[in-house]
Amino acid sequence: MSKSSRWNGFSLVEGIIILGVVILLAGVGYVGWKAFTKSATNTASTTGTSKQSAEVITTKADLENAEKALNELNFDDEASTSAESQANL
Repeated sequence: MSKSSRWNGFSLVEGIIILGVVILLAGVGYVGWKAFTKSATNTASTTGTSKQSAEVITTKADLENAEKALNELNFDDEASTSAESQANL
């Protein structure tokens, strides 16, 4: 064989090996990513971030109980006082 008849680039076997390595790395990365997101989701749900949902008010008694609970809260700060005075205008 002369130098001018040599092939340049990758052979078919080298290309298949490279493709296999890329697919293997992609598979390992995908499995790792799924495990990471699953653990992050489980961690977020167990860190004590409990969301409180509001109760639905359907009767007048429910409304009165909600109003009573709100009146028992203490909102003594300047922002609430200012907001109340602007609301009463």
